[in-house]
Amino acid sequence: MSPSRVFVLASQSLFAEGVQSLISGQPGIEVVGVAGVGGQAVTAVRAAAPDVVIIEAMEGEQGRLVAEILEAAPRARIVALAPDDNRLHIYYQRMRQGRRVEDLLEAIREPPEGESLSPAALRLLVLFQGHYGQRILEHVRQAAPPPWTVNGWRVPSALPQLLSDALAFLPTHLPAADLVLSLGESSGVAQLLPSIAERCGARAVIAPVDDAAWLPDGLIRLLRTRLMERGVTAAFPKPFCSLTEHSYNTRQQEVSYESAQIRQFARYFGRPSFRISCDQGRIARVEVERDAACGCAQAIAWRLVGLDAQEAVEQVAFFQRRYPCLAAKRIDPSLGQSLLQAAIDLMQDAV
Repeated sequence: MSPSRVFVLASQSLFAEGVQSLISGQPGIEVVGVAGVGGQAVTAVRAAAPDVVIIEAMEGEQGRLVAEILEAAPRARIVALAPDDNRLHIYYQRMRQGRRVEDLLEAIREPPEGESLSPAALRLLVLFQGHYGQRILEHVRQAAPPPWTVNGWRVPSALPQLLSDALAFLPTHLPAADLVLSLGESSGVAQLLPSIAERCGARAVIAPVDDAAWLPDGLIRLLRTRLMERGVTAAFPKPFCSLTEHSYNTRQQEVSYESAQIRQFARYFGRPSFRISCDQGRIARVEVERDAACGCAQAIAWRLVGLDAQEAVEQVAFFQRRYPCLAAKRIDPSLGQSLLQAAIDLMQDAV
């Protein structure tokens, strides 16, 4: 593999020297040019044809330089930071990520957009506050395929209803992630999502709606817009177990999506799917092809064995409540039924 060719544009010579000292001699990295931010900087970048351009400049000047470099070298990845910011901002044709300055080497080596980590090696960050989220985190950790990395962050329980400064509630560092799964039990967690996605570099977010009080429709619309502005795809499955590899929600409100990261997650967790074998009218064998994220399908599967095939569908509702399913029991106005009943219907359809 050829090394990443790096060009450094800096408003401060000390910064340029520091970056050169940090990355020179590192495996897989080659410095092909250094210049100040004025004069013929863009021309020098175009001539060097780098893979990565590191820009250090104040915010206003930084934006101008990013636009000019993207036009002059559209295939280059830009790693930009301002002197008063402790995050890296990575650009392709639009801003993609925010990371710590300490992650500079990782940002340089990261493959170009479209060539990032295979979804098979999914990096998942799970946000949770209480039992609902912790149970899902534990099941996903246990059942995820070996290439996945599953990290969790317990979000503070005492979040204000309206956050004026989301960054004040975030830890100094969050692990890098391709996908964020938000399992908060308050609307405050959802308000943190744009900042969290930016800080950990996520390209997609799943924020399931198993209780509309935690994630009301108005907040979903706002979040979808704010995440889209950051180049992040979001899915809001209602209930969580309606998620498939192409869409989510129940039939009358089905929403399709395009995201390799969400699709990879939904290949293993989402709308339950079984392979059932019968012998003389009774269920002889049940294989779970796709489990609910909470593990409910796996818990129900073994209970179905030995049942009369005609009675099994009716028994599913009892088994699911007993598990128990933690979807809200209140009637959801948009569905005309409770989210618990919607989840039971999906499980019965699978059987």
